Amino acid sequence: MSGKMRRIAWVLIAAPLLFGRCAFNRAAVVPLPTMAQALRPGGPASNLIVFLPGRRSHLGDFESNRFFDMSRERGIDADLVETDLHLGYYTDGTYATRLWEDVVSPARDAGSTRIWLVGISLGGAGAIGFAREHPDAIAGLILLSPFLGPPEMLEGIRSQGGLATWSPDPTAAPGSLKWFIEQNWDFLRHAGEGSRPPILYLGYGQDEPMVPSLDLLAGTLPADRVIRVPGGHRWNTWRTLWAEILSRLGSEPRRGD
Repeated sequence: MSGKMRRIAWVLIAAPLLFGRCAFNRAAVVPLPTMAQALRPGGPASNLIVFLPGRRSHLGDFESNRFFDMSRERGIDADLVETDLHLGYYTDGTYATRLWEDVVSPARDAGSTRIWLVGISLGGAGAIGFAREHPDAIAGLILLSPFLGPPEMLEGIRSQGGLATWSPDPTAAPGSLKWFIEQNWDFLRHAGEGSRPPILYLGYGQDEPMVPSLDLLAGTLPADRVIRVPGGHRWNTWRTLWAEILSRLGSEPRRGD
C-alpha cells in the first residue's frame, strides 16, 4: 500500500473519533449488552476473557467468527464474554465506566481473579485505555490491529526520538483524542518492562493501514509477544491471529487457578 493510500485509510479509521458524535453512531445503552459463554455450569471460572469490538462490529461477531469455538478447541480455561462496546460509548466518554460497572467489577465480585481483554481495532484502543485506568484489574491485554492514533501523532513521537525519549503533551485537553491516544502510548511504552499489565500480546496483518504505529509498539515488546501475518484490517486476518495467539498462550490463562 502506498504512503498516500495508507494515510487515507488512517483518516477513514480515525474519523469517527476525530469528529465525535456522528450521525451513524449507535446510542450507548445501560447496561452494556454482552453475550457470555461459561466454561462450566455452577459458577464462574477463575479466568475471564472479555472481547471488545471494532468500530464496524456488532454483538455476536466474535462468536460468529469462531473466537469462542477456537478458545474451547485449544482448551483455554476461562469464561468468555463478548461486549457490544461500540463507538457510541467512546464518543460519550462512558466506555470505561460501562466496562467496569457492567462486566469487570461484577466478574471480580463473582470470583474471577484473572481477567484478560481482547480488543480489535477501536476495541484495542479501549482495552489499553481501560487497563490504564484499572491496571490492577487486568491480567493481560491481547491487541489485534489496535487503533493507536492518526499519523501526525506517530510523527510527533518519532520527532522526539522515539518512545524512549518521548513524553505526552501536558497541554492536551483531558478527554480529547490527542490526550486519550498520548495517555495510551505513555502506558504502552512500559508494557515491555513486565509492568502494567504483566502480559501483552500484539497481532496485526502485514497489509494493515496502521502498520507504522503497530511496528512502533511491536518494537517495545518481546519477540514472542508479537504476531504478524499476511492480511489487512479484516476478520479473516484476526481469526488467523487469534489462532496463533491461542497456541502461544499455553498455560498463561490458567495462572492463579
